Amino acid sequence: MIKIKLLAFQDAPDAPFKNAVSRIEKLFPQGEYTLTESNPDVLFFLTGGSEQSAMKQVSAGHFYMLIGSQHDNSYASATEVKACLNERNSPSMLLDEEEVETRQILEDFCTVKQALKALNGKRLGQIGQVSDWLISSAIPPGLLEAKFGIKLSVIPWSELAHFAEFKASDTFLDSFSGENHIDLTETAKVSELLTNAIQKWSLDAITVECFPMVQKDGVTACLPLAKFNNEGIPAGCEGDHTAIAGMMLCKELTGIIPWIANINKATDEVCMFSHCTIAPGLVSGFAVTTHFETGKGTAISGDFKEDRVTIFRFDNKLSRAFIASASITGRPKSATACRTQIEVKLTENEVKLLRQSPLGNHHLVFPGDCQKLLQVACTLLGIDVLK
Repeated sequence: MIKIKLLAFQDAPDAPFKNAVSRIEKLFPQGEYTLTESNPDVLFFLTGGSEQSAMKQVSAGHFYMLIGSQHDNSYASATEVKACLNERNSPSMLLDEEEVETRQILEDFCTVKQALKALNGKRLGQIGQVSDWLISSAIPPGLLEAKFGIKLSVIPWSELAHFAEFKASDTFLDSFSGENHIDLTETAKVSELLTNAIQKWSLDAITVECFPMVQKDGVTACLPLAKFNNEGIPAGCEGDHTAIAGMMLCKELTGIIPWIANINKATDEVCMFSHCTIAPGLVSGFAVTTHFETGKGTAISGDFKEDRVTIFRFDNKLSRAFIASASITGRPKSATACRTQIEVKLTENEVKLLRQSPLGNHHLVFPGDCQKLLQVACTLLGIDVLK
């Protein structure tokens, strides 16, 4: 529920307040807001001269949406308050009540607030370590909880039983019953191992350091992770904190868990992404094959269903983000990249950012154009979007 504080000059008559509710109803989704006298999320300026009243409502570390209009100097008042908040490094956004896009921004704002509330208290399990090649993707301890409310539990492989001790999951095998050309028994045991870990530690999401298991036993977690993502449990690989944080946020914002993908190429002509853990629901004609780098275990190969995608990534300080929307121009089958692959066309500036100011390797890809929604989320979180 979004809390709105109406603001007017001191001892203002009733007139400025009379039509305030009807004006608010035109901007906010029904049932998503309430008027308040304290701790607001939105400062709704009705007149000029309301600057001091507005600043009395402000507390450090809180994001504020400021709304003004062309009437009664309300936008002028909101602008003065915005300047003061900027000086204090207090996050805020100033909107014009009459602008057409304002309603959509406020709808996104409500969605983001609900998503962050849902994320608060979620339990993320890191099984194993952050893979040692991810030298720019580990988030400092405590930052995930400070920024998102996500509680991270690091679970060493030594605390888990060996996958061979588990019975192959019938549910898992039934999910891939059409894949008769490959024996999924060992992979189904890995799925049961990870399912057991999720239940034992009451986890809402996991990120798994996969390679120790591949190197020791010749099995992979790719297929179980893909199945978890398909069932609404964010599941990342290689212990990548930045990726799983984005996956968890995206799930709460859109209901979709993104595909975590390597970036293989970034040119003005084509950008290529690939990986082995895509959720089956995001692809058509998927098939089970082996893991790319090792040629062992199992992984998913398929054609990304949708033509329009959003691509994004956080940095490891959760202070910057890359966000782009693009159309898929190709679905290659290169033998020298991970099993599921897409090619997209990005703008010249987006390519420049990926080449000169990358935030790391793994990027998140999911269907649809959610660029503006993610931008609102980053603004609220105090995360700068690369431009």
